[in-house]
Amino acid sequence: MRILYAAVVAALLPTGHHGFQLSPRRTVVATATPRWCPSSSQLFTSSVTEESSMETETAAAQEQPSTPPASSTSNNNNPPPQPDMLAYSNGYKTVFNEISCSLASPSMGSLPSDLIGTYYKCGPAMFSAGSLPPPKNSLVKPKQPPVPDGEDPSRMVSHPFEGDGAVLAITFHGDEKSGDVAEGEVPVDTNGKATTRFRYVRTNAFTNERKKGKKLYTGMESTRSTSSPMGNDLPIPFFRHHLMPGLNKMRKNTSNTRTVYFGKRLLALWSGGLPYKLDSLALSTDGRSQLGGVIKKEESSMGAKAAIDSKKNRILFYGVDEEAGSSQLNLYEFNSKFQPIKDNDGVVKVKLPGLAMLYDFAVTENYAVFVQPVLKVNGMQYMLSKEPGKSVTLEGEPSLVHIVARPGSKNAGGMKTLEIPFDGVPDANLQFINAYEDDDGTIILDVIRSGENQSGGSSTAWPWASTLANYQSMASSKSLWRYKMHPQKGTISKDCISNDQIYFGVVNLNTSGQKHRYVYGAVGAMGEDVAPPQGITKFDLESNTQESWFPEGYEFCGEPMYAQRRGDDSEDGGYILSVLFNGKDESSELIVLKANDIASGPITRVPLGMAVPHGYHGCFAPTDDANWTYEEIERRAKLSDKMETRGSMWNEVKSDFSGLGLRFDDMEEYFGDLM
Repeated sequence: MRILYAAVVAALLPTGHHGFQLSPRRTVVATATPRWCPSSSQLFTSSVTEESSMETETAAAQEQPSTPPASSTSNNNNPPPQPDMLAYSNGYKTVFNEISCSLASPSMGSLPSDLIGTYYKCGPAMFSAGSLPPPKNSLVKPKQPPVPDGEDPSRMVSHPFEGDGAVLAITFHGDEKSGDVAEGEVPVDTNGKATTRFRYVRTNAFTNERKKGKKLYTGMESTRSTSSPMGNDLPIPFFRHHLMPGLNKMRKNTSNTRTVYFGKRLLALWSGGLPYKLDSLALSTDGRSQLGGVIKKEESSMGAKAAIDSKKNRILFYGVDEEAGSSQLNLYEFNSKFQPIKDNDGVVKVKLPGLAMLYDFAVTENYAVFVQPVLKVNGMQYMLSKEPGKSVTLEGEPSLVHIVARPGSKNAGGMKTLEIPFDGVPDANLQFINAYEDDDGTIILDVIRSGENQSGGSSTAWPWASTLANYQSMASSKSLWRYKMHPQKGTISKDCISNDQIYFGVVNLNTSGQKHRYVYGAVGAMGEDVAPPQGITKFDLESNTQESWFPEGYEFCGEPMYAQRRGDDSEDGGYILSVLFNGKDESSELIVLKANDIASGPITRVPLGMAVPHGYHGCFAPTDDANWTYEEIERRAKLSDKMETRGSMWNEVKSDFSGLGLRFDDMEEYFGDLM
C-alpha cells in the first residue's frame, strides 16, 4: 500500500497578507513512518523495453483511456543495462561551435508529417568559462584563447549548473517541401526533415567572460565546495544563486534553466535574475526582458519557471525579493498576447515568512501553488558574505505550502499557508509537474521530490560524474509524489506514487492547470537506486501502470517533451521528443516516440551533427506562428551572424527609456498590437 501522510490543522499561525489567515498547525498524524514509499513495483505494473529489442513488437495491448489497462507485459524482461558513467560524464563538455542553421534528416524511421512546430531546449553548455571564440572578423578579441575543458582549472566552473546557457531549436516542417524564396534562389526541400539551431545566450556575464577569455564570476565557488546533501544536487542544485541581491559579480545570470515560448516570444529563464529574450528563429539574444515593463527594476530576481493556464491561454511568472527576516513574492499573469491581464494590472504581491528560496510553482484555475522549505540563516555570515553554503542551512522541519489566489481570480492576492507533514526529509528542491482543482475544491499537485543523497558529499572537479560513486555522492534520490490540499478545510496529505529514480516530469501542455492522467519523465536505469537520467517512462495515474524504454548503457535521454500531433486532441495521442546523448562517440540525436506506446522505443532518430550537453528544461511550440520555413530561419540566422561579426551585440545597442522604465526590446511586448 502507499504511504499516506495526513495533516489536520490546530494552532494559529500569524495572520496572512490581504487579511487572509494562514492555516493553523496541529501535530502531524501519519499512517506509516518509513522514510520513502514502498517499491514502485508494488504500486505500478511495469513494462520495460531495452534498446536491443526496440524493433520487435510490444506484447502489451493498447488500452482505451476509459477502461483500466490490464497488466502490461514486456517483450524483454531483462533489466536495462547499467549506465556507462564515463560515457555520461562526456555530456559535460563545452560546445565550441554553434549551429547557425542546418537541415537534419532522420537516420532511422521518418519524421511524422503531423509533427509540426518548433522544439526548444535549454541547458548549460560552457564549462570552461570564456571559451567561445568570437567571429573571425569580430572587433572583440579575447585576451586569452579558448582552451579544452580541464586544461586550465581556473576557468572551469565548479558545478554543471554554473555553465553558461545555450538553446537548441528544432523546427519540424511536416510534409512542406520549401517556403518562399527570393529571385534566383534555389528552393530547399524540407519534406521529412528538420531545421536545427544551437546558440549560446549572450548574457552580460557570458559576453564579459568571452571578451576576457577567463572566468570572472566566482560568487558560488565556496558554496559548491561545501558538503550539502541537497544544496549541490545533480542535475539541478537547491542553491542556485548567490544571495547578494541586484546586479553584481556575485550573482551570475547564466540563463541556462528553461526555455518558454508564448505569445510569439521566446524567453530563456534562470533563478535569480531577469529572463533573456531571444529571437525565436535565429536564437540571437535581444537582451534582458522586463516583460513589457511589468517588472519595474532591472535588478529584480525572477524564478526559472513559467506556468501555463491551458484553459484560459495565459502564462504566469513569479519573482521573490529575498530577505533573511521576510521575503516578498511577486506573481505576474499575462494574456494570450503577452500583455498583463486587466485585473490588478496582472500582479499580486504577498509577504512570506523568513528567507524564501522558491524555485518552482504550479497553477490551477484559481491559484498558484508554492512550497517553501524552512531555512536556518546564519545572521553574521548572511550579513558579511551572503554565500548560500555559509549563510543558509536546510532545516529538518515541515515545509510550508503557500496557496496564492491569482491576479485574475476572486480574492486576488489572498494566501493560505499549510504545513506539509514531515517524514524526516524536507520537502525542498521539488520539481512541479502539474496541478489542478478537483470538483470538491481539493488541489492536486504532482511533483518530483528529492530525498537524501547517499553520502552528502560534493565534487567541484570536472567532469563531476565519471563514476557511479561520484554521481551518487552528489545526486539525491528522486521519486514521484502526489500532494492533496484543501485551502478551505486546511487539510493536506502526500502520497508516494513511485520510488523509481525519475527526472524532468512533464504532462501534455493542453492539460496544464487541468486534470491530467499521464506523466512522462526521464528515468534512471537502476530502479530505486540513484542513477543518472537515461530512459523514458510514462505513468498512467488512473490505472497505476508504468511503461519505460531504455537505450544502450552509453546513451542518455534528457527531458521528455510532449509534442501535440496535428489534428489530435487526446491526452496521449501525440509524440514524445527527447535529446539522446551518445557518450561513446560524443554525439546527440533527437528521438521521437509515440506517447501512447513508450515501451516500443523511438520511431525516428535524427542526428543533430553535434554533442549537446546534458540540459534541463524546454518546450514545444505547436502553433502556426512557430512553423517557419527553412528559408525564413536561414535569412534570420545570417542576419544575426552578420550583426555579431560587426561587433554590434544586439543587447548592447538597445536604447533605454529610463523615464518610462522601458527598454527598446520591451516596446514590442508593451505595444505589440500597435506595432
